[in-house]
Amino acid sequence: MSELDLLQRKLVRETNARKEAESLLEQKSRNLYEANQQLRALADHTRAIVETAAEGIITYSDGGIIRSFNRSARRIFGIDNAIGKDIRTLFQLNEDQTRRMFGEDVDGALMDPDSEIIYQLESLELYGVRRDIVFLCEVALSRAMVVESPMFIAVVRDLTKKKQMEARLSQVRNMEAVGQLSAGVAHEINTPIQFIGNNIEFLQGAFQDIETLLNLYSNLQNAAESQQALDPIIAEIKQKIELFDLDFLRQEFPMAISQSLEGIDRVATIVRAMKEFSAPSTTTRASIDVNRSIRTALAICANQFRDIATVKMNLDDSMSCVIGIGGQFNQAILNILTNAADAMEIHRSTGQGLLEVETNLTEDDIEIRFHDNGCGIPANIRDRIFDPFFTTKEVGKGIGQGLAFVYDVIVNKHAGTVSAQSRSGGGTTFLVTLPTSICEAQLRRQHESTIS
Repeated sequence: MSELDLLQRKLVRETNARKEAESLLEQKSRNLYEANQQLRALADHTRAIVETAAEGIITYSDGGIIRSFNRSARRIFGIDNAIGKDIRTLFQLNEDQTRRMFGEDVDGALMDPDSEIIYQLESLELYGVRRDIVFLCEVALSRAMVVESPMFIAVVRDLTKKKQMEARLSQVRNMEAVGQLSAGVAHEINTPIQFIGNNIEFLQGAFQDIETLLNLYSNLQNAAESQQALDPIIAEIKQKIELFDLDFLRQEFPMAISQSLEGIDRVATIVRAMKEFSAPSTTTRASIDVNRSIRTALAICANQFRDIATVKMNLDDSMSCVIGIGGQFNQAILNILTNAADAMEIHRSTGQGLLEVETNLTEDDIEIRFHDNGCGIPANIRDRIFDPFFTTKEVGKGIGQGLAFVYDVIVNKHAGTVSAQSRSGGGTTFLVTLPTSICEAQLRRQHESTIS
């Protein structure tokens, strides 16, 4: 084979190899283009999901610099563009909340490139800032590794409308409870109003009698000064004194005034209690006087116990106030009292029911005990009494939300405990405990959030 034939064969092989390489390059380019198109579509798809999400989605670096800020985040915080800004400017954070925002409580395993890519941190309720207006929001935090660097993701939900709805729902509950007790409250007000009216009528008539005597004494004085005959006037005065029974008036006058003042005080107490329970409910935490809440609740539902039970209170005067949601706490106390009244219906014919309410301040807790000698709780349902919508009452008497609400308020809203000890036919004791240390810590965190 000549040298020329060898060159031609080599040329053919190189030509074929070049065509094959060009074909392979074309295929790779087409695959790369398609992959790029798929990545672009996926990116557009992901961006559309993020941009149309109802929650605000923010990503930021471990230094707090915002990397992305979706449409809902712009709406929630009222900012057109926050990229490049420090995420701390969007919230009122105390030291503890700042540490949680950056996951400093999480161990270092996440920083290992071989660890899980995404790590869920926690959900927090924080105060956000929108045009100098502070609002409550829920922030779900995650941390991910992106190119061996940590990235934080914050999913933000504005709780303003939710809290407003909860406040309205709480207000409806309050008004419903007050409405259910309205007949008893009306009776409680009507009784003192009746004897106040009777006393005023008595005082009005007594004043007319006294005014008649005063006029006679004035006539006696004028007659004495003009040296007229005094005997007829003195005789008339004696007659009127006997007619009006002046000794009786002297005895009854102060008593009628005292009873009227007492009745006015009773009415004022009930009206103040009604005002506290019907006031618009808020979720703002403030100082709660536990003893006063108990007295107020008893004033509201006193008529429920009038014919069936005696109420005894042993309230610890050294009791410190706790920090909580006053309207919801008052409602929880009222629900327990109403439940006790229902349990003691068996004593309506004899009036031998007994409700004992006791408060006690221990080293770490505030304890509130409600003991009644009612029908008790059967053993087979004791574990269910705090379940929502569980009730043993007749249709129309209750929907099973009373004790479920108590559990939610005491345990979930105030970090306390509530339990019931009972035996069927032997009465029930409800024990509520509130940890004073946690309440103080809540107040301190709220104060720090306000000033930060």
